[in-house]
Amino acid sequence: MDKDAVFEDLSVLLDRFSTHIAEFCPGETLDLGSMIVLMEELSVAAKQCESDTFYKVVESCKHFVENMSLETMGRTKPLEDALLLLEALFRHMKRGVEFTFETKDVLEILDSAIFIKTEEIEPPAEPEGEKTEAPAKEDVLGESEPILSDDLDILNDFVSEAEENLDAIEVHLIELEQDPTDTDIINNIFRPVHTIKGVAGFLALKKINQLAHTTENLLDSARSGEFMINDLATDAILESVDMLKRLIARVKEGVGKGVKLPDNDLDIQDLRDKLKRLQVALTKDGREPIGEILVKKGVIDEDRLKETLASQRQQPEKKFGEILVEENKADPSQVAMALMEQKHEKKKVATQVKVNTEKLDDLVDYAGELVIAQSMLKQKVSQDPSLIQAVTQLGQIVSNMQHIAMSMRMISIKATFMKMIRLVRDLSKKSGKPVSLTMSGEETEIDRNVVDALYEPMVHMIRNSVDHGIEPLEVRKAAGKPEKANIHLSAYHKGGNIIIEIQDDGKGLDRGRILEKGIQSGLVSESDQLTDAQVYDLILQPGFSTARKITDVSGRGVGMDVVKSGIERFRGHLKIESEKDVGTKFTISLPLTLAIIDGMLVRVGQEKYVIPTTAIQRAFKPDQENCFTVEGKGELIKERDRLIPVVRLRHLYSDEQDNKNAWECLAVVVESKDDQKALLIDELLGKDEYVIKSLGGNLEGIPGFSGGAILADGRVGLILDIHGIFQLAENN
Repeated sequence: MDKDAVFEDLSVLLDRFSTHIAEFCPGETLDLGSMIVLMEELSVAAKQCESDTFYKVVESCKHFVENMSLETMGRTKPLEDALLLLEALFRHMKRGVEFTFETKDVLEILDSAIFIKTEEIEPPAEPEGEKTEAPAKEDVLGESEPILSDDLDILNDFVSEAEENLDAIEVHLIELEQDPTDTDIINNIFRPVHTIKGVAGFLALKKINQLAHTTENLLDSARSGEFMINDLATDAILESVDMLKRLIARVKEGVGKGVKLPDNDLDIQDLRDKLKRLQVALTKDGREPIGEILVKKGVIDEDRLKETLASQRQQPEKKFGEILVEENKADPSQVAMALMEQKHEKKKVATQVKVNTEKLDDLVDYAGELVIAQSMLKQKVSQDPSLIQAVTQLGQIVSNMQHIAMSMRMISIKATFMKMIRLVRDLSKKSGKPVSLTMSGEETEIDRNVVDALYEPMVHMIRNSVDHGIEPLEVRKAAGKPEKANIHLSAYHKGGNIIIEIQDDGKGLDRGRILEKGIQSGLVSESDQLTDAQVYDLILQPGFSTARKITDVSGRGVGMDVVKSGIERFRGHLKIESEKDVGTKFTISLPLTLAIIDGMLVRVGQEKYVIPTTAIQRAFKPDQENCFTVEGKGELIKERDRLIPVVRLRHLYSDEQDNKNAWECLAVVVESKDDQKALLIDELLGKDEYVIKSLGGNLEGIPGFSGGAILADGRVGLILDIHGIFQLAENN
């Protein structure tokens, strides 16, 4: 048959293979009959191609499918790995390029007999006598060699999945410290390491493959019950995760440049030796977990177990399961079932589809445009009763569609919180202060872009809490506090915002020291009468630090200003509360989403503005006797026995004189942090949801505005940033 025709047949069959796997849902029955027929067709087509490796992988897939049973129907991961390998082989065949990557790991998983061998847990050998693994034929990250365009997609997918897997490993490791006997958590750590090892193997990412393999061996021993994960093991595995992240970051950097970057500067051998020595030290001797499982299941008895162990001592190169099969003491399927029972997952994870973030953002943008178009249409037909009902129904559909589109951008903040556990753990060891981290509300959902914005500010604040807020152990003891300090993270929704609180039980902020430093720096004068909140806000100024000693954790005067600017960039605010010898609480307030805002439309002269409803406290028409002008303080309105400063928006943004008296206007009381001011407006036009639009390069960054919104009449209304308005008013 013509080579092009063979390639065309293979392409169609691989697409069908991919579709079969993609259509399978956990909890359902795989269409095994169709899969076997497909494997037969793929085997026939593979015989006609020139690649023996391709045919060998197809035959292994065929053998794997033929041996699947009702109990193993849900284990499609080996087939997914094989499909990835077949697609890579196929691309190389079409280009006429030799495929030099490793295929051993995928073939071992697919082949049922070899699967038994590789999944059996080997007693760890002493590092000195360990055989070195055969190096891959070629390292994908060779010297300045360009990456083939087809391989870029494979590597990019690998990097993305590996980064997610490593983040998951960190989270599960911290959970495991709380309950070292939880086998489900150990399995949740083992599986992503195994995946990284397997895929890195046939991509010839040698160092990633080798380090993941050594880490996997340690985890496999723990998973089999040979030892219990302790602090030493956790530290070593976290160290391995950090090194894997560095190696994968190097791959990612190379993918971005389209070349294979060298990784000679990243040495993994010492870390691998450390992991092996740790495995030897922690592993209990004389225990064969698969043998114990088979004894409990009645497959073999104690005498046969002892006989097989004796045979293994005489044939150390052979695995326990292999000897059982060779001596006809157990069937391959019985050993395989014992292995699968060991790693059985109790929980089914809901199937998910990965969506390109750019497409998701486009969907949200178009949903916003639809809202604007519907609002314009509603205004135009407001006088036509025959169309009002249809437009109202359209509005409900558009609103539902918009909320669904927005919810697709929402993710749990738990992953970010979990990263803080690792941070506190490391900082506690580095500082020598026992610190624990507790959490609440970690399932709270937030716009994914806002989640990204939260990470860096949270890191800075937790660093400061450990370094500055938490007292040394001897000081806490003298004060009668618990020896182990606590930092509490909490998240919850309030109005249209998400609130993140970071609270420690340390010594609190030194108000006098902060004020003294602020006076020395010229930020305030001795005559200023400042509230506690205003004093604490001084630490948010660039370069401000009260640290008498610089450490590798903090004290250089950078950090809190980064926190402030990072939060305000996303229309958020930071509030600081502190009590001497009790502790400090940082409260971050951020909008739930960056795309839509609930706002009140107001008119000032000929201009229309949108005030976020979360900032509005109340609106009223002041009486003449409650309006005052005080020298040095400007206009004030008395309301509820309190004097509230007045802000005239016309004075802030134009030279136009506002000749109206305050009692001839409406006053909208708005709040930012603990401060309140009254905005004078001419008319309240109504409340609505507004799609936030960027103001563009020329208007971006103007104080007091956070964006613009297209109004129902097609005009643009400016969205007010209340915190910025307050700062402008105080500076004028």
